[in-house]
Amino acid sequence: MKKELKAILIIGTILIAAVVSLSIILPYFKQSHPPTYKGLVYIYVDSSIHDTLFSEITQYKQDVIDQGYSAELISWSSNNVSEIKQHLINASSQGLKGAVLIGDLPYAMARHWDSLHGRHWNYPCDLYLMDLDGNWSDTTTPNGIFDIDQNEHTNGTGDWTPEIWIARISPSSIGATGFNYTAAYKNYFDRNYKLRHGFTSRPHKALLYIDDDWSSYKDEWLSNFTAYTGSEVDCYWNDPTTTAANYMNNISTVNYEFVHLLVHSWPTQHLFGPPYALGSEGILTHENIYGNSTLPLFYNLFACFSCNYTQVNNTGTYYLFSDNTLTVIGSSRDGGMDLYQPFYDDLSQGAIIGDAFVTWFHNPEIVKWNKELLYYGMTILGDPLLTMYMT
Repeated sequence: MKKELKAILIIGTILIAAVVSLSIILPYFKQSHPPTYKGLVYIYVDSSIHDTLFSEITQYKQDVIDQGYSAELISWSSNNVSEIKQHLINASSQGLKGAVLIGDLPYAMARHWDSLHGRHWNYPCDLYLMDLDGNWSDTTTPNGIFDIDQNEHTNGTGDWTPEIWIARISPSSIGATGFNYTAAYKNYFDRNYKLRHGFTSRPHKALLYIDDDWSSYKDEWLSNFTAYTGSEVDCYWNDPTTTAANYMNNISTVNYEFVHLLVHSWPTQHLFGPPYALGSEGILTHENIYGNSTLPLFYNLFACFSCNYTQVNNTGTYYLFSDNTLTVIGSSRDGGMDLYQPFYDDLSQGAIIGDAFVTWFHNPEIVKWNKELLYYGMTILGDPLLTMYMT
């Protein structure tokens, strides 16, 4: 009997030791070696807001880790964009997938000559940070701006397309009177948390809104919108019905998951109507977005200049910090995401927005058409690690 009792005590001691050991090992294993490791994500935070947002960004980092990535939170104070690029290049051998930039962090400027309007267009160019193997040299006219049409960006040791994705979260370009920037950050990360943890949901339904200048290609736009098919997509394309008022009514009354808009734009406004009478069917400004409750989670804006985040009151930033939005894709120069089927194919397979964005850039048609330098302004505002399946 004593021998049996002794054996039971020994076995019990071993089991307790095993449980204690597992309680120590498993949390480390979960963070350092997720079962399906997806790569490394850098989260840069403007050092001036790091402490104010510490709780929110720490939770965001944990959510990214729980998603299967390793994540590094970096408080950043340098305003030299080449330094942050070198930091990204140094991490490329570690499986870096991309970076989220929170706050007023550095950016590169590019420009090209527009012969139609007889002027240069200057715009922030996040492709500079995404293309880790290309060659960027401000040598033709050294002025801190890359002259894209003067070969100041070449393939270098690789190609001109991105190896990683970059996304920005900052409300600083919003110029609304009395706007609370700290509250905007906190509200954004609160709704990000709620989507990721199942407190926010949307039906799998999208709005494809095609204004007059592109309506004749409706069948092509619709067939390439592969993440949503049949009754999952509401497509507006009939010229008399695609108006500013109708569009605003849709995004403020229907619980769309995703919106893809094609409309002529300037940084602070969308101009609905035919190309010979822009704005004749209504002008939607940043004030309309700010002053109305908007419901969709994700936007893809084929709307010139909308995501020029250096421009005060740009519509892209207003969309991002409106009531429910979490991610906005668009261009900081003229143009936007066209030939977009590879992007939506990836989303339909469960890819995160950032990875689908990089896939789209590598589309042979995009490579072909970039001889016109159309895609240097492409930008992600908001969280690039979300998927439409999180809803």
